[in-house]
Amino acid sequence: MRSLLVLVVLAAPAFAQQSFFNVPSTQETVPGRLFGQVQMTGTPIGGEVNTTLELGIVRWLEVGFNLFHMPLYHLTDAHSGPASSTTALNANVYFEPTSFLALEFGVQGGVGFIPGTTTLEPVIYGWGTMRLEAPGRWGSYVVGAYSGTRGALGKGPPAGGLFGVEIPIWEHVIHAQGDWVIGLNDTSVAVVGAVVFIGKNFQISAGAQLPSPGSGNAFGGVLELTYVPSPKPEGEGLGDPTERAQQRIAH
Repeated sequence: MRSLLVLVVLAAPAFAQQSFFNVPSTQETVPGRLFGQVQMTGTPIGGEVNTTLELGIVRWLEVGFNLFHMPLYHLTDAHSGPASSTTALNANVYFEPTSFLALEFGVQGGVGFIPGTTTLEPVIYGWGTMRLEAPGRWGSYVVGAYSGTRGALGKGPPAGGLFGVEIPIWEHVIHAQGDWVIGLNDTSVAVVGAVVFIGKNFQISAGAQLPSPGSGNAFGGVLELTYVPSPKPEGEGLGDPTERAQQRIAH
């Protein structure tokens, strides 16, 4: 059973906010509605579950609650990596100066356990991203940077780059997507896979994990379930963010 789980859901780090796999997708959460994402992961060392809930406050602001690195099982004792059983809050600001460009800045803070111990440590993570919408069906691209504490990133440099891409194969049905947390710390991996849209509200993503060069991280895969809230009824002045997200090749 453990071998099967490792093959089906192998690990990638999880961060707050709407994301491709690990890189923020840089999109608005519907004001007054909840966005949810659950990521099941596993490695030859162990498996875990990561959960994020986001609430849109206004069009430019959202806040979230996160449970990260909640262990499912252990195959070996872990003595490195980001903090385990982390509880954190996050806040993000979002700007859309043009129809093809969006900007986001966010910070996450909380506490978790140093791996292999019962000692708490702070978990602080911050990021800034830019999303570009290519013309036609050439997809969406996100670039940015991040920084964090040892509890957020594990061992290695406390900063790095972010890159994400999503391109439709069958528009609004299945899209190819991938992202890369660039760096030499324990969260530095790339994931390449696809997202399947199930109606207007649900998406399932799966992909193969590739370690960032020089990071020493594991190969594997990731499985993720996403709930995208329905838009406000027409006439409330908020538009249709779900439809906009799909038109922008959203995840």
